Amino acid sequence: MAEVVWLKFKSALAKVLSLFALAVFLSSCNSFFYYPHPDIYTTPDKVTLSYREVTIPVDQDVTLKAWHIFGQNKLPAPVAVLQFHGNAENRSTHFFAVAWLAKAGADVVAVDYRGYDGSTGEPSRSGLVDDGVAALKWFEREFPNSRRYVIGQSLGGAVALPAIVKSGVKLDGVILESTFHSYRGIARIKLASRWLTWPFQWLPWIVLSGDEDPEDVASQLKIPALVFHDRHDPVVEYESGAILYAKLPAATTRVFVNDGNRHAAAFSKDRPDYRQETLRFLGMAAQNSR
Repeated sequence: MAEVVWLKFKSALAKVLSLFALAVFLSSCNSFFYYPHPDIYTTPDKVTLSYREVTIPVDQDVTLKAWHIFGQNKLPAPVAVLQFHGNAENRSTHFFAVAWLAKAGADVVAVDYRGYDGSTGEPSRSGLVDDGVAALKWFEREFPNSRRYVIGQSLGGAVALPAIVKSGVKLDGVILESTFHSYRGIARIKLASRWLTWPFQWLPWIVLSGDEDPEDVASQLKIPALVFHDRHDPVVEYESGAILYAKLPAATTRVFVNDGNRHAAAFSKDRPDYRQETLRFLGMAAQNSR
């Protein structure tokens, strides 16, 4: 009898400790959304692209580092693209996703958020949106005569949408790839996807805030949107993306869904159809066919 009681107690204790550990994990989830790396792995010149280092001030405590990668070909109608990258590493690994656009003639800006690479400060949800606003305003000043677009990949899309709405900067369009609808929502989906954590999928509503969720501002977007998402995305489930995309203005949004099993890989070399669709969206397809 004593052994049975002891086993039940151990089982209950294990559940309590698991719940506590999960609560601690989620309560610090802001930091778990960000995985910055301090080292630059490579630079654009290593892949035959000319660039300059840029410093973008946000406030008295935070400055952002970015690369302005020069378009290799002169376009009749200049195009500039600002990249908001995903949550891990830094611009030195993410710029490869948009380097092909520079080779096609667009000016490309790859920016690092606060706490990433040489950008000062510590990552936070509201802080990254402030970074996005500052980067957008710099982008508008720097390229006044270009058609201006933003590419937001994964977390970058979640940063881009509220920053675009808050900044009031004039853009010609935004491309979203593998973007989630809300921080609580993606945490719930992750918890629900595993049997061990399924019972705890309510926790994000207790320990995470609902601030700066991209779904809250999606309907306020006033520019065309082009969307890419993998139906079997292993990082940001399409279920989350679909909730967000349904809230974007339907008349100016085009959604493309691939049936692969990759995350934020729409611009890879083996997806020439997505690259061509991107060039059409940027108004560069005709220019590059000459």
